[in-house]
Amino acid sequence: MKVMRIRHAKLIVTLVVIANLILFYYSWKSTIWKSLASTLMLPSDAAERAAAANNELMGAGSAASGRAGKSPRDKLKNANKHIRKSITIVFRSFYNFENDLKASIDNLLDIVPNLSVLVLLEGAPYPPVSYERNITASGEENTVRFINLGFDVQKTPEQLNALAAIHTKYVLFLPDSVRLTSKNLLQKILREINSAMPLGAGIAARAPLRAGEAKHQQEARALVPPVGPEETVKRIVIVPFAGNMKSFSSCTQINLDLPNWTIQYVAVNSSDKCDLYLQKHAILVDVGVLKELPDPFASPFPEMFYIQAKLAGITKTVFPQSFQDGRRLFASYHTKQRRTEIRRRQFKDLYKKLQIKRIIRRSHKVISKTDQKEGGGGGPHHSLVLDTQFSSSNFSLPLVTEIDLIGCERTTKSCVGAVYNNQPFYIYLNKHTPPCCLDKLKTTFNHVLEEFENVGIRYWLDNQALKTAIETNRLHPDAYEIDISFNVNDLERSNAMKKSQNKPYVDNEGFYWIKATDGHYFKVQFSKINQIGVNLLPFEINGNEVRPSGFFGWKAKEFSADYLHPMSTVLFLGKNVMCPNNVREFLDFKNVK
Repeated sequence: MKVMRIRHAKLIVTLVVIANLILFYYSWKSTIWKSLASTLMLPSDAAERAAAANNELMGAGSAASGRAGKSPRDKLKNANKHIRKSITIVFRSFYNFENDLKASIDNLLDIVPNLSVLVLLEGAPYPPVSYERNITASGEENTVRFINLGFDVQKTPEQLNALAAIHTKYVLFLPDSVRLTSKNLLQKILREINSAMPLGAGIAARAPLRAGEAKHQQEARALVPPVGPEETVKRIVIVPFAGNMKSFSSCTQINLDLPNWTIQYVAVNSSDKCDLYLQKHAILVDVGVLKELPDPFASPFPEMFYIQAKLAGITKTVFPQSFQDGRRLFASYHTKQRRTEIRRRQFKDLYKKLQIKRIIRRSHKVISKTDQKEGGGGGPHHSLVLDTQFSSSNFSLPLVTEIDLIGCERTTKSCVGAVYNNQPFYIYLNKHTPPCCLDKLKTTFNHVLEEFENVGIRYWLDNQALKTAIETNRLHPDAYEIDISFNVNDLERSNAMKKSQNKPYVDNEGFYWIKATDGHYFKVQFSKINQIGVNLLPFEINGNEVRPSGFFGWKAKEFSADYLHPMSTVLFLGKNVMCPNNVREFLDFKNVK
């Protein structure tokens, strides 16, 4: 056994030696051929290859030495330079009687020296708003400018244009009282808006991405080329603040129906439907977008800005990281009330400028017993201001719809105004009758109908109102009056009409009964000042003929009494209203179109 083991060991050693000899032989042969080829190569080719190799090595070495030799200070300078060339900071929404502008601007310039800062003033604020910085660092300049948005007859159009003072591609609108801890967030939002693929596109604002989804999205964004310097980014990046209340929803969808004088706010929890961000936030936007809007700096800011962006089709992205809040403002009741009053006045001017008469709010909230009681009488009148507590973030709460009408009150004139050639002014603006006027017209009609039915006056719905009643059972969107014809023999039954024959009469509910000066017909107005109302047209029935009694015009047309015997009914504004029989034939006979 011992002899066999020795023989196996000798065999293994012999095989290893033979293998090493073979390997040495082929290595030596390869080296001989390489040296022979180098000696046979032309000198020029060898020189060229050596030079190319040398240049490649030198280039790689210089690049490596450049990367290794760049100090943190140089990197910081390059980052600051990129931010300064890309962003102009704009403060638009602040109040002169209490603000944190100086500390906010100081903080920004400490993080990014020589950053361009623009403060937009509303008119001539008093006490005046100013800023002074103690420039101690070498090379630091005064880059803070104040521009008054009010009209000044002594300035040129370019001086009045705030956009002419902005020389960067992007504008970052910051609210009052902001603090930055580093420039990282500025760099991130710049990368976000420069990316052609929005962050979290189509994903709910409150749904966090899983690790795999986030990695997949980052890879997809890396494949998309960035936005070119000359290309306008039609997208807004919204950056929230860390101090925002989590119990209230921030995103709101805006639905504008300008022909019907209506704006609707709907609380949403998805960032891709965020037309308006309610809580404190910053806005990063391309200057090219601002140039396309009719008045990008109009107050109230940013609400008016968001409405213009909605009409222009600008998309929004809610950034997942937040800015930090500065000093707390409006802690006292006096300053809080003063700010609320300014905001109320700004929203009133906004709706007047946009010609909005109806505001619809759809939000999630708990309905109190007080709201239920008030809602039974036609709905409470809410503040025009859209505040940060518009809707709860708990979307399992009931969806509450609140409607406010602006104008057309008892103490104000009708929005319809004077009518020429049966065409109100808003028809030429491609608009319908303002909803507040339609509401008061319906109220007046119901009041007259109740009066006639209580005292037993024989009446019938007539003309345009009758035509829309049989077609839609509703009031026509362009209606500004309702005609009710009645039997003149029943006039004495109504105390209101009887009193109004001699002089105008105001009944117990404030409706104004008056006899027309251009004929012996009556009109019931919503009030003495507000002339929206119902026309009462008297007809006299003689045998088989029905004749107008003392009034003239296209409405005063004789017709057969057969249309009134028997009377029919039509559903109009939720009530069964008396009308002639064979209604369509009756309307054709009167040529009502």
